[in-house]
Amino acid sequence: MPNINYPRIAEMAFNTPLLCTAHLSNIIESFIAPRLLGHINAQSNNAVLSDAQISAKESMPIPLGDPEKGDHIVVLPVHGILIPRRGSITDSCEEVMSYEFLRTQMQKALNDDSVLEIVLDINSGGGTAQAAFECAEFIYQARSIKPIRAIINFNAYSGAYLIAAACTEIIISDTAGVGSVGVYQKRLDMTKAYADAGYKMHTFHRGATKVYFHPDVEMSEEERAHTEKNIEKTYQKFVGAIVKYRDMSLEQVLATEADTYEGQAAIDLKLADRLATPQDAINQIAQGAVQRSSAPTIGRSIKAQAAAIALTQNI
Repeated sequence: MPNINYPRIAEMAFNTPLLCTAHLSNIIESFIAPRLLGHINAQSNNAVLSDAQISAKESMPIPLGDPEKGDHIVVLPVHGILIPRRGSITDSCEEVMSYEFLRTQMQKALNDDSVLEIVLDINSGGGTAQAAFECAEFIYQARSIKPIRAIINFNAYSGAYLIAAACTEIIISDTAGVGSVGVYQKRLDMTKAYADAGYKMHTFHRGATKVYFHPDVEMSEEERAHTEKNIEKTYQKFVGAIVKYRDMSLEQVLATEADTYEGQAAIDLKLADRLATPQDAINQIAQGAVQRSSAPTIGRSIKAQAAAIALTQNI
């Protein structure tokens, strides 16, 4: 009889809106599906990865200018699948980054007076919609405290682009890609598998939507309409966020049709700001920060603290 293993992982991949590319979704599905159905036992051929191997990386400070001043920029890696909270996954084929951990790392940098700028080093095809919008809004508000620049190294798609769009500036190389402003959702239906195995599932419930997305219940037209409504709601929220963060018109964002764009083409569509390789971008940011650090900084600490407190209260 078919059985669903790892239900918490399953609920992150199916039956929920995803801000990721179809390519990433297919990779996740091909990796997870056979394990959910018990066709592959990850424990039998691969050891469970440690938190150090699978969790988001710590920030990387880069010293600037005069060592006595202690000024530096902080680079935060935003790599791999984006998920709401830090956690574990066995036999992972991708790096994992959580919105929660990213916010924690950013808050540390915002509270550190020696940090002049924050850089997000992004290479991700996106992830869950859950927690993505809260994280993006946090970044958007935080950029009024300190510059937050996104370096696309080398992909920022869907949920990852939402994060990048909230930044002060998006720097992209000629072959780096951004976009995929769209929503993805899959619904697992195991009713045929049950029938083929000679089983018939009887599910009792109260409340019409209680069995929506259950893999042992065939999708009804009402469930389909319910799903379409939720997908549209998430899509409009995504589009609206890009309109707000990138100062684009609604028509401009909708016209992308969730496509992806590289280099100058992305800049021409206002999806990015300027061209530079990742290393050149870091060098330029560091140089600009050094120049600003030599300017008078009276009151900088007090203003930064006040802004940080306001940010914490508003988000």
